[in-house]
Amino acid sequence: MYAKRHLAAAAGISSALIIILAPTAYANWQSSINSAATGFESRRWDDESYTEVRFKGCTQEYASGKWTKVAVWEDNFASPDNNHGTKTFTACFKGKDSVSAGEWTGLPSDNYYFRLQDTDGGLLNVRVVAQDTTQAD
Repeated sequence: MYAKRHLAAAAGISSALIIILAPTAYANWQSSINSAATGFESRRWDDESYTEVRFKGCTQEYASGKWTKVAVWEDNFASPDNNHGTKTFTACFKGKDSVSAGEWTGLPSDNYYFRLQDTDGGLLNVRVVAQDTTQAD
């Protein structure tokens, strides 16, 4: 009886470890942003070589500027994350269907996320956020 309980406990721990270590990254996705401040981080995605981040229909609360700065970061497990550059998005503030896009190339195969580096001190709203890893669009 002891051996069965011990084996069941080991199996349960193994299953929990598999769930914890399972990748949570997505290749391409679409979402929105509501009232995000500087420092906001997106969900993670798997990528290699190329990524594009698009914002459609941007507004800001508590800020007069019509811009936001977006950086793509490499999500490193055992060391500090790497910033692969920042883009300033302005066009998406021109109307609900206006789009700003940033492209990052030459990325090593890894997990990535974008971070709002600056929101002009306000809270950013984006009607549609899209992330794409296919350069041939």
